[in-house]
Amino acid sequence: MSTKAVPFQQLVEYAPAGIFHSDAKGLICYANEHWLNLLGLSKRKTDPFDWFHAIDDHQLTAFKNEWHSCIEAHESFHYETKLKPQNGLTRYIRIDANPIIQDTQLTGYVGHIKDITLRTKQEIELKKSNDLAKNLIEQSRIPYAVREHDDHISYINPAFTHVFGYDLADIRTANDWYEKAYPDERYRKAVKRDWEYYLNNLEKVHDIATMEARITCKNGSIKTVLVSPSKLLGVCEDQFSVSFYDISELKLAQDLLEKSQERFALAVKGSGVGIWDWNIKSGHVFFAPEFKQELGYSDEEFPSTVASFYQYLHPSDKQKVITAFNNHISSENTPYYIKYRMRHKDGTYHWYQGVGQALKSENGDAYRMAGSHTNISQQMLNHDELSLAKMVFDHSGEAIITTTVSGEIQATNPAFSHITGFEKEELVGSNITKIKSSRNTKFIIKEISQDLIEKGVWAGEIWCITKNNNDIAVSVIINAIKNHKGETKKFIALFTDVTEKKKTQETIWKQAHYDNLTQLLNRNSFAKYIDSAIVGQQPFALLFIDLDHFKQVNDTLGHNVGDELLVQAAHRIKHCVRNSDIVSRFGGDEFTVVLSGELSETIIDRICTQVIESLATPYDLNGEAAYISASIGITQFPKDSRDAETLYKYADQAMYNAKQNGRNRYAFFTKDLEIAANRHREVTSDLRKALDNNEFYVVYQPIINLNNGQIYKAEALLRWHHPKRGLVSPNEFIPLAEETGLINEIGDWVFKQAAVQAKILRKKINENFQISINKSPIQFYNDHETGHALWSEFLSTINLSGSAIAVEITEGLLLDSTEMVKEKLIDFQKNNMAVSLDDFGTGYSALSYLKKFNIDYIKIDRSFVMNIEVDDYNRILCETIIGMSHKLGMKVIAEGVENEQQKQILLKAKCDYGQGYLFSKPITAEHLIKLIK
Repeated sequence: MSTKAVPFQQLVEYAPAGIFHSDAKGLICYANEHWLNLLGLSKRKTDPFDWFHAIDDHQLTAFKNEWHSCIEAHESFHYETKLKPQNGLTRYIRIDANPIIQDTQLTGYVGHIKDITLRTKQEIELKKSNDLAKNLIEQSRIPYAVREHDDHISYINPAFTHVFGYDLADIRTANDWYEKAYPDERYRKAVKRDWEYYLNNLEKVHDIATMEARITCKNGSIKTVLVSPSKLLGVCEDQFSVSFYDISELKLAQDLLEKSQERFALAVKGSGVGIWDWNIKSGHVFFAPEFKQELGYSDEEFPSTVASFYQYLHPSDKQKVITAFNNHISSENTPYYIKYRMRHKDGTYHWYQGVGQALKSENGDAYRMAGSHTNISQQMLNHDELSLAKMVFDHSGEAIITTTVSGEIQATNPAFSHITGFEKEELVGSNITKIKSSRNTKFIIKEISQDLIEKGVWAGEIWCITKNNNDIAVSVIINAIKNHKGETKKFIALFTDVTEKKKTQETIWKQAHYDNLTQLLNRNSFAKYIDSAIVGQQPFALLFIDLDHFKQVNDTLGHNVGDELLVQAAHRIKHCVRNSDIVSRFGGDEFTVVLSGELSETIIDRICTQVIESLATPYDLNGEAAYISASIGITQFPKDSRDAETLYKYADQAMYNAKQNGRNRYAFFTKDLEIAANRHREVTSDLRKALDNNEFYVVYQPIINLNNGQIYKAEALLRWHHPKRGLVSPNEFIPLAEETGLINEIGDWVFKQAAVQAKILRKKINENFQISINKSPIQFYNDHETGHALWSEFLSTINLSGSAIAVEITEGLLLDSTEMVKEKLIDFQKNNMAVSLDDFGTGYSALSYLKKFNIDYIKIDRSFVMNIEVDDYNRILCETIIGMSHKLGMKVIAEGVENEQQKQILLKAKCDYGQGYLFSKPITAEHLIKLIK
């Protein structure tokens, strides 16, 4: 078998470690796949790059500094750091890199990285665990010390110093401790011997030995303690922690017991409850009759043997009792003092405390032991309950405070300090008035006192004051604690901070009832007020107010300025009405007002006039002057209707009528308006079916070249012949088509009709013939699949050049800078379609927009051409428009030319085209062809 040498590059590329190479500046020149994957890079870059963007932002500065420092010193780089999270996971790496030196010059670094995430996280968790353990030991009341394998004492806790008086400076080594704690040399040797014996017999880390010792404290006093050494987890075998349990009082009692052995024996014989006497040699045990009776067993069920005792001992406690007994009889210093559970005949377990003392022969063998069992179940229960109560008190999320009847604060819990900022020491002994807020009314204080006296409890919300002198709302339950005579001795209050909740509720309520921008009633609350007024048969006048041309302000000055205008308008409206009247923002730029009471039309006229005049006053909007007007519709309850929806409809109809009549005015609802509204609905309904029923047709009005009288252009105009109403004016149905969105479908149909006709005219009349088609602003905002994008496709389908079409738009559209409008205008020009600006001079556009959107034709509105022969102002205006347009490279079409004088004036002003009844009214395509021929 032959083997092939693996190229070095493959070894590096497929190595299981992340390997990289950098240049002398520290930029990465090469990195294998494993390196890229560790740093979360998707692909290898061909040019040198840095690796800093992979490092966690909090460690990036230190990482950069260390990397550049090693480069400057030509030293090896060894670093552990954290990476930015990848897919929500945090990772850690170690980088080791060595410099490449050639002729004393640093040419770069080569190194590798290693994923140390698991190890690092384990270290973090271990540190947390160690910190927790240290905190527990630091706060423990039991003295602890740690002895190292070299007899050095490395740690003692505060309780150690508190109990014995020694600190680490006093006992740096075990020898220092022995010298000070056991000054008697003979006793010291005995303690050392026992210590070594126990340590040598600790087989497992979890084993715990216990020995008794008398320790001389720093102040000279002597304490008898149980010394318990134990091996420490995760460290060398000769390192131990040592705990010390003070049993001085117990030992004193045991010493007295030893000095009265005979009296003790007699006491056992005539014992009370729990006394026992065990003959270790024979195995016979005397159990006091009262003890068996307490357990519920007869002598037959509970014979006088050790086995009987173990039979009723809780299984989990058996080994513990055996170990305690063995430790006691094998050492002079280990007492028999233990707690265990015994099973009563009813099956329940009770806690007992066992205390005993063994008698030993001269050679140290125990031959007898006596002691007692004491039922401590109630003490254990009380202890557990007290511990639980304290735990609940300390860890409760609710603030707890107790006071005397006179209001003196006795205790507070940590949650109380967290909520109020007051520490317990600052309040205990003070009066409860220290946290009383002035926001609490006398009524609520009286209610609390009365309920506590009569019911012994009060629950509700009150205000408190914090340490920072801030008012907070709290939900409180106060209970009166009474003695056996029914006398109130103290009060306990539990409360939670509901300030934010209260603020949120207030905000939600306000948002539900008021408009966020103007702080007027919102539509929903206004509707509820109207319904209430109708139910209560309270007469009122309903006003619908709509701001005229508000959209232009929004479009030209921005929405923020528009919002400011609405705020000012709301203030002006509210200032014009009476305090008893209701003002609401109904939505957008619409406001509603209820003028309450039976009002004459004269009073309504006066109020509406004030509103109209006030809203028409110029607005100062951040230094910009804005001018708007308003249209108001008025209806009255119960005169016009007794139904809310009908009143809304009537007010809207009246407001629409005010707009149709020129805006900046008000109009009362009349039955004629209802008739007109009904016609509006009927026409709208019929309009939806007109296209399918072939009721539309297109006519064409010629556009004359004023210089030679030729017809090369025409405007396509839509007409509707209703089967019952006959011809319907475009001024009536075009706004309806725009309002309902039908203009999109109708506009596409008109375009296709006109495009086909343009192809015919180019073939029959002139190959450069062009037809103008009006495109509504609504069509520019339409984005459905039959939109303007298909216009160019249709032209391509019928093989017609885009130059055969001129799209006529309004000035207002140029103000809209949305991408959708821009894209469609640019698309027209890309497809060689011309753009014509209709009704020039009547809109609001700036001249800069003419060049910005590459307008091809300017159409002078007929209102400027009218009376041009006798009106110098109109004539000068037309001449100015023509001159300006020509200088900007645009052609001019004059609309509404009706006589020869107007034509000559326009021709003299070098106007390019004319359109009007002087030349022809709108005619069918057949008549257009005949006219041209």
